[in-house]
Amino acid sequence: MNIRQNQRYANLLYDNFAGDSGELTAVMQYIYEHIELKRYENFSKILLSVAIEEMHHLELIGDLIRRLGRKAYYIDKNQCAWDAQNIKYHFNNVYDMLMFNIESEKKAILGYKEAIKYTQNKSIKELLERIILDEQTHLEIFNRLK
Repeated sequence: MNIRQNQRYANLLYDNFAGDSGELTAVMQYIYEHIELKRYENFSKILLSVAIEEMHHLELIGDLIRRLGRKAYYIDKNQCAWDAQNIKYHFNNVYDMLMFNIESEKKAILGYKEAIKYTQNKSIKELLERIILDEQTHLEIFNRLK
């Protein structure tokens, strides 16, 4: 990957990394849901699988931030530390949870599309576009489950 240091661009990626709609939040949200819904074994396994993909995204974005010259702190672009209050713990039913997940995936996709606008680096664009494809797949999964 042809990446030159650019701390300003790295700062923009912190929301994708650990913002309220970022990868860390997605991982923690889906792991929480996986644990809470273990009585629905197949459903719980799907949530775990999505969480694992989000963990991979977390690693990719963290590594990109590091390559751009910043540390992969769990902060958003405003330097606010990640907080467990980013997780939604209470749902009326599974349908509401799925609708929340669908909206979260849509926000993640928009966040990556926004980040793409601010770089001309082909390697970064390709990485973010690949992550968007995964997020779109998650969106499809949650839509099928509802």
